[in-house]
Amino acid sequence: MTGIKKATIRDVAARAGLALGTVSRVLNDHPSVTPQARKSVQEAIKALGYQRDAVAGSMRNARTKMVACAIRDFDIPAFASYVKAAEGVFRRAGYTLLLASTSNEKDVELALLRGFAQRRVEGVMMTMSDEADAELAETIARAPMPIVLIDRELLPDVDRVMADHQSGAEQAVQHLMSLGHRRIGMIVGDPAAYPSRSRIAGYRRVHAQRGVAVDEALIRDHALSNEIAFRETCALLSTADRPTALFVAAMDMLAGTLRALRSNGLQPGRDIDLVAGSDSDLAELGTPPISALSWDRAEMGRHAAEMLLDRIRDPQPRAPRCVRLPVSLVVRGRPYDGLPRR
Repeated sequence: MTGIKKATIRDVAARAGLALGTVSRVLNDHPSVTPQARKSVQEAIKALGYQRDAVAGSMRNARTKMVACAIRDFDIPAFASYVKAAEGVFRRAGYTLLLASTSNEKDVELALLRGFAQRRVEGVMMTMSDEADAELAETIARAPMPIVLIDRELLPDVDRVMADHQSGAEQAVQHLMSLGHRRIGMIVGDPAAYPSRSRIAGYRRVHAQRGVAVDEALIRDHALSNEIAFRETCALLSTADRPTALFVAAMDMLAGTLRALRSNGLQPGRDIDLVAGSDSDLAELGTPPISALSWDRAEMGRHAAEMLLDRIRDPQPRAPRCVRLPVSLVVRGRPYDGLPRR
């Protein structure tokens, strides 16, 4: 005799027209579920005759004591202190931290979120490739585990830890203009993400305050690798009216810009002034040392880890929290004294 196929949780989700994570939260009596979603799931369960597997349910509810951190790229040294500080907080609380690289790609981020849920990871810290992407935002909002966003701002219903990058950019551009520069080239990352978007806003604000028109050709965005930073810096230097100063506002792109300067026979501090958007050993130990923006990445990691643990321990709905760390300018080297300042 042919057996009758038992309804699954996926069948319930399909009939209710809801995400699998939402159905799971209803079955686990999670307080964040809306009354309408709960009603839809209950009606689907009744119509399908769905019966929950008690053994599987107990396994799903078991604590894994695992959390995850998904960041753009492991090659960015600036993330090391962040991850190390967060891992220390989790380890002391008895949790294991899993690391994953997203390559700044939406499909990878979505796949990782699904994988984390399947492996019953209890919480996630992550960046987002595009904060305005509706599918990614919806997936994060419906995730069965709490999420803390790293340096992102457009999802106000999600906990987040960020640096005040606009203020940092304003300090950098003010510093360069105080040295007499008016044509300041900017190498920056993807404006779809908060850090780059904020830095561009800071760059524009100082120009407006100083009454200096922004030459759009001086802003080179989407610099997400040292190779791109090299090409964009070379392109800026090849123009007839080239910039007299550079603000390398993309994180960890200083090496690409320095290679471009060297290939063009230019030296920072002698031929062109330079400010790095993220402090590093390269900036500090360069010849001459390079001014750079700095913020406490370890403190960011600790805040993010503590916020995530707080959500895991107490899942009751509460207002989202945002921690914004200050950014400061570390001035180094000697002022530029080569090309005429404009």
